[in-house]
Amino acid sequence: MIINKHVMRSTNEKQVLQQVINEGPISRSQISRNLSLNKVTVSDIYNQLLRTQFIKEIGCGVSTKNGGRKPVMAELNVNYGFVASIDMSADAIKLMYSRLNGKILHFQSFKTSDMTLTDVIDLIEDQLRNVDDYGTIHGLMGVAIALDVIIYENKILKTPIKGLTHFDLAKYLRDKLRIPVVLEKKANLTAVFERDFHDNEIFDNVVSVVVRDQIHAGIVADSRLYSGHEGEAGEVGTALLEDRRVENHMASYNDYASEKALWARLKEIKQVDRLDLTTVKHDYINHNKEVTAVFDDFVYYLSKVIANVSTAFAPDVVVLNTTVLEILPQLLTDIRDNTAKLTSPSRQVPIIATKNVQSAALLGGASVIIHQALGLESLKMQFS
Repeated sequence: MIINKHVMRSTNEKQVLQQVINEGPISRSQISRNLSLNKVTVSDIYNQLLRTQFIKEIGCGVSTKNGGRKPVMAELNVNYGFVASIDMSADAIKLMYSRLNGKILHFQSFKTSDMTLTDVIDLIEDQLRNVDDYGTIHGLMGVAIALDVIIYENKILKTPIKGLTHFDLAKYLRDKLRIPVVLEKKANLTAVFERDFHDNEIFDNVVSVVVRDQIHAGIVADSRLYSGHEGEAGEVGTALLEDRRVENHMASYNDYASEKALWARLKEIKQVDRLDLTTVKHDYINHNKEVTAVFDDFVYYLSKVIANVSTAFAPDVVVLNTTVLEILPQLLTDIRDNTAKLTSPSRQVPIIATKNVQSAALLGGASVIIHQALGLESLKMQFS
């Protein structure tokens, strides 16, 4: 088998940079050992990365047991540039800037419920065009935009945001700003967050179940996002199931196990237009029958969602991303117990709550655009 020398060189360059990012501070000799590449090749690539300022040297490490010269250590130059990630919904925009190591530089949000789509896009463009360079060499290197939509080949195919369907948002901003622009489904980006932002755990196969007004699943298989036919994978909330209480009645999971459905039922039994979540929590803890019955249904139906995705995708872990577990974290035990009853005893998938309900999609977006900015789309980066 003949391997193109340029392809091999490019692969080696990416792997060396990946080593510096994931294992740094690290010496060139350790990189050589880790990758089983000869020292001359590694030194050549290492010096090139130094010249282009992708990496920087930070001093000497510890010498070996045999003594000798202390190795020079290198790490990613986080001042090379930075990226932006945007969480875009019908009534708000969240904007985050991050360094190339995933550390947050700045966060802000904007209410957009009274704005036209044109005004919203102009706002995004204006914010990105006039952002400070944060003392970096190359400034803003790219932007990822998270949306509750169907996206295929970086284009929006279906969205509840009026006027956005089939508008080429990525191309529009790319042409205006001259930087890479990536569009991705929010649930997918939460799955990327779970893959890349766990300090001591490595999840190569992750299903992130996001429960908001609808239920979506982000799927990482063998460390890569799985999007399915034209980006439609993960639309689990649209599947139908039988009502546990009304015979011969079926509705979607969104109608039973979404936050929207949960809040609506609680408002109904309490006969209020606006929920006091502190009161709801108090009622649940004190075993109010009506309130506990509503949460029992929520757990029952959500467990069915988790059982289905666990069986279908056999992930290393299922991560739940919902504000409900922030209010009542004890529900996680009930969800685990119910899911266990619905799945094979030989295939009990761990179920955990996300570490970051509010910013998971933004941080996942940061990871995606950092990968692209550094040319490491096919290689895994780990952020703390």
